[in-house]
Amino acid sequence: MASSPSLSAPTAAPAPSTCAHCGDACPPQPITFADKAFCCQGCRSVYELLAARNLCQYYAIGDATDDARPGQKVPEVELPGRFAYLDEKSVQMQVLTFCSDTLARVTLHLPRMHCASCIWLLEHLYQLNPAVVESRVNFPRKEISLAYRPQETSLRDVVTLLTAIGYEPEITLAELGPKAPRANRAIIYQLGVAGFAFGNVMLLAFPDYLAAVGQLAGEFGRFFGYVSLALALPVLLVSARPFFRSAWQGVKQRYINLDFPISLGLAALFTVSTVEVLRGHGVGYFDSFTGLVFFLLIGKWAQQRTTDALRFDRDFTSYFPVAVTKLLPDGEERTASVKELKIGDRIRVRHQEVIPADAILLRGAGQIDYSFVTGESAPVTKVPGEIIYAGGRQIADAVELEVVREVSQGYLTQLWNNPAFQKAERTTDPAVRLETYADHVGRWFVGATLVLALGAVAYWGGWRHDTDMAVRAFTSVLVIACPCALSLASPFAFGTALGIFGRHKLYLKNTGVVETIGRTNTIVFDKTGTLTDVRRSRVRYDGPPLTPRQQQRVAALVGCSTHPLSQRLRQELGESDFDDFVGQFTEKPGQGLKANVAGMEVRVGRPDFVSATGTGKTAVRPAAPVGEFDGGQARVSVAFGGEVAGEFIFENVYRDGLPAVLDALRDRYHLVVLSGDHDGEQGRLRQLFGLRAELRFRQSPLDKLHYIAELQRQGRTVMMIGDGLNDAGALRAADVGVALTDTLTNFSPACDAILDAESLRALPAFLRFTRGSLQAVLLTFGLSLCYNAVGLTLAVQGRFTPITSAILMPISSLSVMLLATMLVRRAARRERL
Repeated sequence: MASSPSLSAPTAAPAPSTCAHCGDACPPQPITFADKAFCCQGCRSVYELLAARNLCQYYAIGDATDDARPGQKVPEVELPGRFAYLDEKSVQMQVLTFCSDTLARVTLHLPRMHCASCIWLLEHLYQLNPAVVESRVNFPRKEISLAYRPQETSLRDVVTLLTAIGYEPEITLAELGPKAPRANRAIIYQLGVAGFAFGNVMLLAFPDYLAAVGQLAGEFGRFFGYVSLALALPVLLVSARPFFRSAWQGVKQRYINLDFPISLGLAALFTVSTVEVLRGHGVGYFDSFTGLVFFLLIGKWAQQRTTDALRFDRDFTSYFPVAVTKLLPDGEERTASVKELKIGDRIRVRHQEVIPADAILLRGAGQIDYSFVTGESAPVTKVPGEIIYAGGRQIADAVELEVVREVSQGYLTQLWNNPAFQKAERTTDPAVRLETYADHVGRWFVGATLVLALGAVAYWGGWRHDTDMAVRAFTSVLVIACPCALSLASPFAFGTALGIFGRHKLYLKNTGVVETIGRTNTIVFDKTGTLTDVRRSRVRYDGPPLTPRQQQRVAALVGCSTHPLSQRLRQELGESDFDDFVGQFTEKPGQGLKANVAGMEVRVGRPDFVSATGTGKTAVRPAAPVGEFDGGQARVSVAFGGEVAGEFIFENVYRDGLPAVLDALRDRYHLVVLSGDHDGEQGRLRQLFGLRAELRFRQSPLDKLHYIAELQRQGRTVMMIGDGLNDAGALRAADVGVALTDTLTNFSPACDAILDAESLRALPAFLRFTRGSLQAVLLTFGLSLCYNAVGLTLAVQGRFTPITSAILMPISSLSVMLLATMLVRRAARRERL
């Protein structure tokens, strides 16, 4: 490791004329340190801080020109106690998104973040403050998400550190909560500069277009040429900067991106025009240059506007189906969307449910799993009066909470898209991702464009000795080439599909899920709560009659679970006086529930689980496994104090429209049923699924997980449809995990999609629609290639002027976006979606 520079007194070495940190001009007597000169003490302090921790690579990452320079001037004066207000608990409650004894999270807006060096430095904050566990930058929104250990540092220390290195956060307590990204108005200003220059240069070039004023043009042409050069210079430095910057960033990463040929054409056009004016050979092509930039920016602006609209359409947080049990003033319970929650509302959170909003614990014992937020699986114990942050999952009995902060849908979105739940690409997957294919074709297309452009120069300039035509053909080829359409087709087509799915109550995590669904060839179904509609089943009890107190104990126990059978049984038994007296709650997926209810142990589930109390007592009568269907019935045993009392029998009812759904799927897809139940319903399921379907019974959650992995090893692309509790592992392992929900959503970040049970009958239409979306992408690829074949042929022949190419290029991009959207919407209309 390189040694840090000495922190001794400043040296007397000659200082350069610019500050080593921010690049500003140094005063006649600059402040020096380690043979470096600085314009102020603030810049020197930042350099010392970075040098002491071997972070001076910061200065080598960004560009050294204009606003892409790494360092920024740092204020020298720091007011004492400036951030003291951040030590107040009430302020931290408003600023922090999460806080526990071991970890705190905060998202801050950093308006001075501006280049790759900023990203690199901010994501290495842990080297400046070891108590910072993680820092992730969202560059388009100029935000940083920080996680730190509160016992080692404080929010005030973190904000002070950011300010000290030149990135003071913008903290406005009056505007807390999720905010929309700030609009980027830079392109508006660049467009204005280009439009002003284009209009005036065209006016100055007007005499050249009229043969009748040849003498006038000769007298004023030289003067008009210099004026045009002066007008074109701001266009080059301001308006055309995004194209050159993007091209340069790609070159530094050894990657030829889509802006490289455009930048090369702009540079050639400006250079040739400047040489002509300075040598007095003409007025150049400044009208074409400024017009080219102007029309390119129009295309970029239109693309940005369309993308913003698409992002809004894809914003599934507006219909995110996370529901919660809301407690009404009269004591009744009602299932409500989390969007309806207000400060002061009381909610009930059951076992395995996610806390949707920051809330105070009122009743019950909180055992909160914050692994989604912190990555730590150890549960955190909470007692009444303590705050519980959104994102935690209750893993004990049901609790009652009072909301203290409005629901942050943006935070739930981050939770669903947490990297911990992202699926790795299967190397054995024979399918080729369309976006990867588009990128691959795009790189080859750019290479071919450069070869054609150089070939046009060689032909017209070397063989035909026509310099004007060589310049025209060269710039026209570079500008008219449109490989960007290959990159626009997939996100616009799949983004449109995402919005259509959402309107029909299928909520996808991102656009990549659409593509994976289109490649699916195997569909795996859970049975209980997925194929069956538990809400419509009739419940009866078989055994010695239960006393009212026993019924209330069972109701209190099953009320803590989100399993479909538990919810149906709670609905049947009604309210319980023992809801606040449930302790030591445990739910074992595929086995059952147990808890101490008002001083007595109560168990509900499989007979081996129900009777395994360790007391030596056994079942007084035989009972079928939980969920076993014998003649269309599910049986669930119940025991009090270790003695089996009887069993609840659920008459099985399959979901409406299920036979039609399976008839539409069986010819194209390999269908599988993975059930934890007995095979008593095998005959009925075989009739529904057909002879080619695979039926597996008595499958534990681990068995389901292993079976999904085996299908994938065979090269199959698997969609798993099940509930979010017993099937959580299988949902995560599948290529597409779809959690089916009725009235209450058991939110699971492990799944890729949430499907409302009412929309299950539309599953065949959804699958056909995704295949139609893939076809739309391929058609837009074809359109782009045809357009470029015609355009490049004419451009090589010199039949296009650069400005004509600049007009056609954004039109082609917009046509691809519009075609992709129209084709997807047409596919949706064909499926009546």
